[in-house]
Amino acid sequence: MSDEEARASAVPASAMLFAVHKHLQTRCAEKTSAFLKCKKGDQDPEKCLRQGAAMTGCLVEVLRDLKATCGDELNAYAECLDYRSNNFEKCRREQEAFETKCSLGK
Repeated sequence: MSDEEARASAVPASAMLFAVHKHLQTRCAEKTSAFLKCKKGDQDPEKCLRQGAAMTGCLVEVLRDLKATCGDELNAYAECLDYRSNNFEKCRREQEAFETKCSLGK
């Protein structure tokens, strides 16, 4: 495991998810909607495994793409969010650097 991979894996999941939430909303909206629609229609967890796997796969793909394109900025932003209890207001500098390097249009 490289130093960057170790550093990225050390960031708690919630901070990383908060950091990439706009990208997830944009790129995974359809898969997320299908999963939520399935869950709403049937509370049996087994019935929605396919939709859940598709949604999770989308998340993994988004994270992989962002880490390849702007990994340092993403990690800095997620680490700030973790340190600041996911308070966006206190991480605007890191957010701006991340969003500049990895804009939603990329």
